[in-house]
Amino acid sequence: MATIYKIWMMRHVDVPHEVARALAGQMGSGGRARAERKDARLRKPTKPKYIPVVAIVNGKSARVTLVPAGGGRYRMQINTALRKAARADVGDVVSVELSLDRTSRSLPVPPDLSAGLKRHPKAWKAFQALGPGHRRHFIQWFDSAKSSAVRQRRLDRAVDVLLERALLR
Repeated sequence: MATIYKIWMMRHVDVPHEVARALAGQMGSGGRARAERKDARLRKPTKPKYIPVVAIVNGKSARVTLVPAGGGRYRMQINTALRKAARADVGDVVSVELSLDRTSRSLPVPPDLSAGLKRHPKAWKAFQALGPGHRRHFIQWFDSAKSSAVRQRRLDRAVDVLLERALLR
């Protein structure tokens, strides 16, 4: 059971320390990115910064991320859709169940974006270097265009932005 709090416009619940620690422990030694580093075994294990979870709030399920709240604590942000589905708001006590979300959150790259970027190897490399969140937003922006003319304009713009990014690195 948890109380919904509000910071500015954001609603959240505080996650008990032992729950966050157990979920972080299930992720392995410091999260997904750390496991991929070649020198991970040489460094002291750290706790993950963000913890992807599946949350069930008042019987309504959503994929969310536990975010650091300072002092080693975590909080779970409750977006508007989840809050309305759970029929809860600030000050309400809700039932919350958390389980580690091991499924990938990456979006598939649309074929026309992939083909267009592969014609420009530097742009493709810059796209691959984007963090997962930036890449996801980039794909969503591109994919929101429905007509072929708009998709082509966005592809041209994407190549320009990524080539500029590649030059600045």
